[in-house]
Amino acid sequence: MDADARAAIDQLLSESEITRLVHEYCHGVDKRDAERFLSVWAADGVWQVGPDEVFRGHDAILAAAQRQWDAFGQMHHWSANLVLDVEPGEDRATGESDVDVTVEMTDGRWVRGGGTYKDTYVREHGRWKIARREAVAHFHLYGESADIR
Repeated sequence: MDADARAAIDQLLSESEITRLVHEYCHGVDKRDAERFLSVWAADGVWQVGPDEVFRGHDAILAAAQRQWDAFGQMHHWSANLVLDVEPGEDRATGESDVDVTVEMTDGRWVRGGGTYKDTYVREHGRWKIARREAVAHFHLYGESADIR
């Protein structure tokens, strides 16, 4: 196989693996699965959930997720419109996706929001991970408690 074919295969595999990271993040945080959630993060990953809320490393990221789990009865994240920029042969990539988030507050009220994730990814030990995720909120809608079945 020539170098161009190898580079094309690496590009496709990288895009596929990074796309899965974006989805695993949502599954991990929504299902309160700490192991699954942390598996998407680089060892020194950075999670910026607001202008003044930045968490570095697995311990800080997990503690921040735990605070969210304690504050919300349920969380549901859906990522869409993922656009990736993966340079062939490189171990860094960037991406942007939109997110729709619905959470149930502990008092039964529901909040729905929309935003954008701005990501940087790195390949560690042959696997893609999120090196940095910045969450940019665009809107929040507040509602009353609901019986959703």
